[in-house]
Amino acid sequence: MTPADDRAMAEEVTDDEFKAAENMPYRQLCVIVSYPASCTKFKMRYAVTVCGRHRSKWGMKQWNILKKVFEYGYCTRDLGLIYSAGLDEHGDNTLYAYADASHNPPRSQGCHVVMMNGAAISCESKRHTIMATSTCHDEMIQFSKGANKICGFRNLMQEGGMYQQAPSRIYQDNEANIKVLENRGSLSSKTRHIEMSVLSARNKVEDQLVKPVYKFTGRMAADFGTKGLPDEAVQICREVID
Repeated sequence: MTPADDRAMAEEVTDDEFKAAENMPYRQLCVIVSYPASCTKFKMRYAVTVCGRHRSKWGMKQWNILKKVFEYGYCTRDLGLIYSAGLDEHGDNTLYAYADASHNPPRSQGCHVVMMNGAAISCESKRHTIMATSTCHDEMIQFSKGANKICGFRNLMQEGGMYQQAPSRIYQDNEANIKVLENRGSLSSKTRHIEMSVLSARNKVEDQLVKPVYKFTGRMAADFGTKGLPDEAVQICREVID
């Protein structure tokens, strides 16, 4: 989904537009594209989420964008997740993740991708339920979600005998957020309002379960799940998570 598609999907559908497109099988196509987006085509996750917001009322613009999402999935059907041993710089069977969020009041979109052996094993792209007041706040919300997810995988792997000896890296592109996470006394007047449920992620950092690591925005693999991106940026994300 391109930035132009993103803007089109944010527009309100009028009654006339809906009447002109109500015979299109929009809901049915949403269901069809939801399956690959949940299992193998994680790059489609954001687009499917946005398209799903118009399941009760859509126009021809929304229909054409949803068709484009379907076409992308069909044309890239031979490209999938490839897991490999000995090629991932993090090591074999080592968990790590990318977490990112876009600041779009009143509700921002966040995404985190959990990785292992060179490819994604889990991806979530959802609109936040908490209204954030800054980019740092949004990034911390998504870090907290990603930390919970990766800790769940750590527990699962521990049951299988694959212990994670070191903290799992969670890559972020917001240095202010990393500073707050790694320093108990770093809360300022601009960050003291952040919810304790979000700040609890600092406990996981102190317990050596996860570690926030800065990643340049241009290489932030979770960026595809936060907003519409140009083709070049989508290609970069795909190379990282596939």
